[in-house]
Amino acid sequence: MKLYKLIMITAIIILSASRIVRAENVTDPYTILNKHFETMGGLDAVKAEETVYAEGIVVIEGTGLQGPFKQWVAKPLFSREEVDLEVIRQLSGDNGQLSWIVDANGKLHIEKDEDALKRREVKKLLAEYDHLNPESQYFTLTFDGIEKVGTFECYVITMTNTINEDVKKDFYDTVQYSLVKTIDIHPDEEIHTIYTDYRDVNGVKHAFKETQEIFPIGQRVLVTISKYEINVPIASAVFEPPDYDVEDFHFTHGESAENIPFQFIENHISLLVNIGGKERLWILDTGAGKSVIDAQFAKELGLTLEGTMKGVGIGRIVEVSLTTLPAFSLDGLLIDKQNIAAIDVHPLLKRLLDIDVFGILGYDFLSRFTTKIDYAHNTISFYHPDRFDYTGTGVLMDAPLDHNTFVVPMAVDGTYSGKWLLDLGATGLTFHYPFAEDHNLLTLPGIDHIGFGAGGAFPSRISQFDSIEIAGFTIMNPLISIPREKGEGAFASKEKIGNIGNTLLRHFVLYLDYKKQQIILEKGDDFSTQFPRDKCGLQMVRTEDGAGYEVLFVADNTPAEKAGFKKGDIIKAINGISVLHFDGLVAIRNLFREEVGTQYRIGILRSGEPIELTTELQELW
Repeated sequence: MKLYKLIMITAIIILSASRIVRAENVTDPYTILNKHFETMGGLDAVKAEETVYAEGIVVIEGTGLQGPFKQWVAKPLFSREEVDLEVIRQLSGDNGQLSWIVDANGKLHIEKDEDALKRREVKKLLAEYDHLNPESQYFTLTFDGIEKVGTFECYVITMTNTINEDVKKDFYDTVQYSLVKTIDIHPDEEIHTIYTDYRDVNGVKHAFKETQEIFPIGQRVLVTISKYEINVPIASAVFEPPDYDVEDFHFTHGESAENIPFQFIENHISLLVNIGGKERLWILDTGAGKSVIDAQFAKELGLTLEGTMKGVGIGRIVEVSLTTLPAFSLDGLLIDKQNIAAIDVHPLLKRLLDIDVFGILGYDFLSRFTTKIDYAHNTISFYHPDRFDYTGTGVLMDAPLDHNTFVVPMAVDGTYSGKWLLDLGATGLTFHYPFAEDHNLLTLPGIDHIGFGAGGAFPSRISQFDSIEIAGFTIMNPLISIPREKGEGAFASKEKIGNIGNTLLRHFVLYLDYKKQQIILEKGDDFSTQFPRDKCGLQMVRTEDGAGYEVLFVADNTPAEKAGFKKGDIIKAINGISVLHFDGLVAIRNLFREEVGTQYRIGILRSGEPIELTTELQELW
């Protein structure tokens, strides 16, 4: 699961609303901008504002979360923002050389992702007013007519740039030429901002209230400024990231915790986590921007759930509460208390995997360490990042973090190449819908499937490709999922090609170095292994009452369809043996990964009537 950045307080935007100007029939965007600056106090006066200090209150509507913020800005790029919502505290800034964030658990992150760097360059050029130049090599302004925003008739100016795909739409009052609304359109989100409560600060008009609505998650953020000071002295040290990083973990033996066994169940890595003497399985997930505990388990532990934020799941938008997890431990490793998210993890994973999983270890756990995962031997090792020295023969890859997830280059069939998200929480590989749509992958033949993520179920089609190339390694005949619907979750992202999951990574020994934003891949002992694949086309889950197993989905043109299975059938017996005698749902699924030609007699209940169906396994791809 990927959570949306909690607060989006951008540099304070200077607004206008002073003297009344008679409405005119203006269609030139540069004329409109010039009139805008005239009414706000003059372009020279605006440019003379070299530094800004602001403070006020942030309210995340509908969550119960609110608190003060402070902001320091020095043109063109220097900034620092502090937000304190009690359960969440976030610090971020830019020292003129790099952008940085300190998350709610005190972890420092330096932005190196290409998309973030491009967005930073656009911000710098805007602060230098390059967009006001009709001959700019970076910006293009177009007049897009007149639209009504509330009670205001507004000129609409659209701005594009040559650096990235972001688009900005500004709405200027046709009478006063004040900025009423802005829509910032990024490939994966839109931020709609309404500006009100204009006040004069040293002859320049500024908006003291902003109402932001963030799509697709639909979260509203209200920002009210109580103090706004210009050209105040600001020490350069204010903009620097902390000169220390959080170290809230402890190894029980030496400088590492090595060769901890994990369970690899249906392509998920699960580890035993001990909280207050209660040991439970948690899934390891580099795609989770924040660690997650099952909401009911949190209540069982006596934890308080606060707020109801919205976050980005795999297929949909999810609602997330926040809580403080007390100190917890793994084999050889102790972790201090952490601020994490809470959702209903256990019920979903119980139905899908038939095992008890009570949490997800995401970025705010993994980012503390350099981590080694040996898939072939089902072991994981954690090392202190400052004292880890790699001496193997693997391939090192730069993997900058985007929203706390590693980004790596990979090519499919030598054609579909670009940047992918490294997602240990994903069972397999998945193209993002926009990339698949743009490259005519939606019509490829394959086997239809129902996928699951934090946002719930979503339809996909699994197609076989010729090869994958990553870090100089080649894996043949990979299966890759292609979403059948765009949805609103992570797979709707336009900025990356797709997600890399464990069906590919299990061929390797994988090292994750969050501090250096790098990964290392070594050939694992299973590098050349052809792992068993489904040969039936029957998707099963545990029944909601937990008493048995039911058919969730039957893929077209598969042995399951030919045998006559239907959604909702209850599986009672296989070859005359009650399913209660098998070792859970995973063991039953493994039967359908056996050799081609294997036959099964399967007893089912359909609308209360017993029926026996016969199926014979075949290659699906």
